[in-house]
Amino acid sequence: MSSSRQFLSSALRQSRAAGQRTAQFSTTSPAAAIRDIPTTSFQNAPRTNNNHTNNNSSSGSNQYKSDMFNLLNSGSGSRGGGRNNSSSFNDAGHSTYYNSQKVQEMLQSEVTAANYMKQMKRQWSNGDVYAPRDLSAYEMKGGRQGKWTPPADAVDQLGFSPLDNYRNFSLVSDYMTAFGRIKHSNQTGLKPVNQRKIAKMVRRAIGLGIHPSVHKHPEILKQSTGRHLLPLVVPKGREANKTKNFDGEDEH
Repeated sequence: MSSSRQFLSSALRQSRAAGQRTAQFSTTSPAAAIRDIPTTSFQNAPRTNNNHTNNNSSSGSNQYKSDMFNLLNSGSGSRGGGRNNSSSFNDAGHSTYYNSQKVQEMLQSEVTAANYMKQMKRQWSNGDVYAPRDLSAYEMKGGRQGKWTPPADAVDQLGFSPLDNYRNFSLVSDYMTAFGRIKHSNQTGLKPVNQRKIAKMVRRAIGLGIHPSVHKHPEILKQSTGRHLLPLVVPKGREANKTKNFDGEDEH
């Protein structure tokens, strides 16, 4: 008996020493450390399990769930509010909460909603530097709204002919994406007849060369190799092979 006690005490000292050594090299922030659930709250919370003879694993899990529900209902947890809970007392004096199933469903729905919220698609804007996993559920609500679709056909409402407005750059650019593609009818909200007219208008403007097929910012063209050089028209008698960039500087 004494040998077993010595063995257990030595093993306990070794485990404590190992824990101290790993704690010195730990990089986990104290704010992110796992916090244990206080046992005093469970002791003060009313018990719902009256059977003290259950020793199997299922009884232990049920007791833990009942303690969690009672802790939430008693107001000591983060979701306090035991004043509105409907409870009754039996002959033994223990309280029985009827909304335990509702609390369980609420917690499960919130966990499921948070998981779906982190996995949803989000429309990114220029200047966004945070990933969806870095945003909270409240901050991510702004990305839940999809693209806005006009409720009515703009061509029929305004009564203009798209084929006669192929020189209207604002109209052409409104029905084109940044990569030069014609927007789908799901985005334009046009009827099939007017959608074909708009597509023909865009192709006519691009085919005549009066509207660019793909929009590229000058800074993007400047960073590309060999594409930022523009020919410079100079009078006769001077160097005609000079080029200028978008900053106005000569390049040789």
